[in-house]
This record gives sequence, structure tokens and C-alpha cells, in this order.
Amino acid sequence: MRTAPPRPAPVTWLGCAGLILAALSLVRLVLSLSLPPLPLTVPPAYLSITGAVGGALGLAVGAGLIAGRRWAYRAAAFSAPALVVWYWADRLLLVRTDYAQRTWPMAALGSGILLGLVTYALTRPSTRRYFGRPKDDDAPQPPTTA
Repeated sequence: MRTAPPRPAPVTWLGCAGLILAALSLVRLVLSLSLPPLPLTVPPAYLSITGAVGGALGLAVGAGLIAGRRWAYRAAAFSAPALVVWYWADRLLLVRTDYAQRTWPMAALGSGILLGLVTYALTRPSTRRYFGRPKDDDAPQPPTTA
């Protein structure tokens, strides 16, 4: 019987990050269900919906990465940029505070670091082998004519 290859450290880190994101999103969902009457810039349902969606997706992608599911590689590659796009759309369209205006350079830096780390983790040769992804030099080459 063939044993599964060991999970590379970058996959473990990405999977744990997905599970942490899921936990934070589910906390957002639970807390949004018992909000005191505060002046909000978004409807209370927005907080619940985004908490539920973030929790479900983070749990699926994080658990998929930890379990070594082949679909999780592509899901992580699409989820990280989608998270950054959603974050910036939310920040630019819904958040109207002085704090948000003062901290956008650091938020932009954090977004870039996040995308860089995810790209780094997903393009490691050990990660690509673990998920059965071909390396760039393994791609079929066109026939050469002499």
C-alpha cells in the first residue's frame, strides 16, 4: 500500500491560515446576531452574511488544503485574490472613517504581502508535487523541426 506524501510546510501554513480566517468569520457571524443598537454604516444582515460566507469558504479551503485535496490548490489560488478584492471593495465603498483613510497605505502593504506569501506557498515545487500539479518545465513542448 502506497503512503501519502508528507504535507509540505507551506501547505500546512496556508491551511491553518484558512482555518483561522474561518474561525474569525464565524465569530463575526455569531457576534452580529446579538449586536447592540449601534450606528452602523452597513445593514446588520451584511455582517451576518459576510461572516457566514467567509466562515464557510475559509473552512472548506483550509480543511481541503490540510487534507491534501486536489481542488484545494486551485481554490486557494482563487480565494486569496478574491479576498483582497472583497476587502478593498468593502473598505472603499462602505467604510467611511478617518481611521480607514489614514491606514490605507498599511492595508495596501498587508494586501500585497498576503498575495505574495500565498503565491510563494503555491508555487513551491514541493507544494506543486503534493497536489500533483505539473511544473512549468514539465509542460508538453511543441515539436521542434530541424
